[in-house]
Amino acid sequence: MKISGFVISYNRENLIETCLRSIRFVDELIVVDKSSTDATPAHARRYADHVITVPWSPTVEETRAFALAQCSHDRIVFLDDDECFSADAIVYLDRELREGEADLYSIACRHHILGRHEEGAYYWPERHVRAFARGAFRFGTTVHGGGRIYPGAHVAEPAFDSGICFHNISHADTATWIEKTNRYTSRLDRSSSMERHPRDLLTAARAQADFWMGKCGPDATPYSQSVAILRAVYDLIDMVKHWEQKEGYDGQALFQATCCQLQDDFDQLERASGIATGLGKRSLFDGRWA
Repeated sequence: MKISGFVISYNRENLIETCLRSIRFVDELIVVDKSSTDATPAHARRYADHVITVPWSPTVEETRAFALAQCSHDRIVFLDDDECFSADAIVYLDRELREGEADLYSIACRHHILGRHEEGAYYWPERHVRAFARGAFRFGTTVHGGGRIYPGAHVAEPAFDSGICFHNISHADTATWIEKTNRYTSRLDRSSSMERHPRDLLTAARAQADFWMGKCGPDATPYSQSVAILRAVYDLIDMVKHWEQKEGYDGQALFQATCCQLQDDFDQLERASGIATGLGKRSLFDGRWA
């Protein structure tokens, strides 16, 4: 039985080769590139049978269904561009997808946050679907929402200690985590791990921070504590953004109103005291004398 595989890429020139080597065992490899501006497409063309360029969008969820539609075969494997299968997973998936009877394969994910993976951290153990028979699984568009497993599907779940896994080599540093947090939580259609509109924001924030800190055992390393803090920060930012959306806040409009009020104050100051606050030319934003 033949296998199709796909990877969605954007500006991953430092990781894409490792990613594609780990999925090159398929019979047809498709890379859907979201208009990268670095060498990612050039690396992709060395390994992929087809490289398709699409406009940039901020998350992979918006592109997975399109990528699946490009696949010719009924056994599908997929990765994000910051993921790669272990050697054991390559052997397992190559055999199982050609000869096995399962409809889906949910395998262990080893997150690498701040450059490393630690089994004592909050994110382990965890597993995700990365291979399936066409018709057994449907991708969703919700950020971090995964997909839908159809009723009756037979799911294979290799043991966490089997070595069969994929590595998520992302979030090299805190700055990367914050950038992705902002990008993901800016999507209206996103999965949240906490109540979206709590009645008491501070109580909810403390509870969420305590939840992730509670994932650290009494002997937690500084690394495990640090990544738990980052995970809590994600939820707290997500909570505040939901509050902004609910209240209909427009910070830019409020800034504009503040500037207009200050300009009026300056006009009154000039008239009352003679102190000059302007340059004798019209303001660019409202056409009045500054």
